[in-house]
Amino acid sequence: MEEFWARFVEPSGQLGPNYWEYFAERLAQLSNILNNSMILDIGTYDGNVLVKAIKKMETIGYGVGADIYYGGFKNGIADVKGQELEEYIAFVQMDANALGFLSETLHTVLANFVGWDDCFDFERMEFISDDKMMSEIRRVLKPGGQVGIGAWVEQSDIDWIVDAFKRYLPEYDKDITCYAKENPEGQKVILHNSGFEDIRVHVETACFVLPDAEVWWRQMRQAASEYFRQISVPNMLENFKERVLVELRQFQYPDGIRFSKTVSFAFGTKPI
Repeated sequence: MEEFWARFVEPSGQLGPNYWEYFAERLAQLSNILNNSMILDIGTYDGNVLVKAIKKMETIGYGVGADIYYGGFKNGIADVKGQELEEYIAFVQMDANALGFLSETLHTVLANFVGWDDCFDFERMEFISDDKMMSEIRRVLKPGGQVGIGAWVEQSDIDWIVDAFKRYLPEYDKDITCYAKENPEGQKVILHNSGFEDIRVHVETACFVLPDAEVWWRQMRQAASEYFRQISVPNMLENFKERVLVELRQFQYPDGIRFSKTVSFAFGTKPI
């Protein structure tokens, strides 16, 4: 699994507007985080959710960022030190299906864009395997503790470039998923299935602007890399780019290229 994620992470980080940072802020803002809490951030990467959650507390507790892929820890540790939070935050490589924490020790568990599509079919609205991750989250939470999860509902820019592949390069239209699409109703089922109460969902759409077509193109090559990596003929890629950038003009505004992204945040409380 670690090797799998390593293939999709761009070491140089986010191109263009940092929508990861924006939705990390929103998850932290929407979460019920008490002062002096013990927080676990699953799929933390560089800790962008965790740092924001820790800073919500007037009396800071302690936070752990856990990820099966440790590639983002270096940047995360540097950020934590830069904000003088190293006393309160630690990073650990860990599988979310087997959390290395004692039962009922955490106040809050957050998981942004981790994905439940490996155990839940969001089209048929049914489980396809045991939900080990949510079971582990419930186990480590204290009674009355909260879980907060965020998931992509739609990324219009990625959906659009994938449609362009289907139009112009049908021979490369393979069964590839650039990101896991989930939905609020499925999140409710997942939380209810693990015995959480007071379930609430917040769906939010935000518009992001890239300065020009070239930056947008580079970001798409990063975000939809599984499609782009199939094309080995340089001329074919250049011809595809030329066609796509002509169509892209419909999304051009005075401030740049605009696309929207929609995320669903779901929260549940462990019964007391």
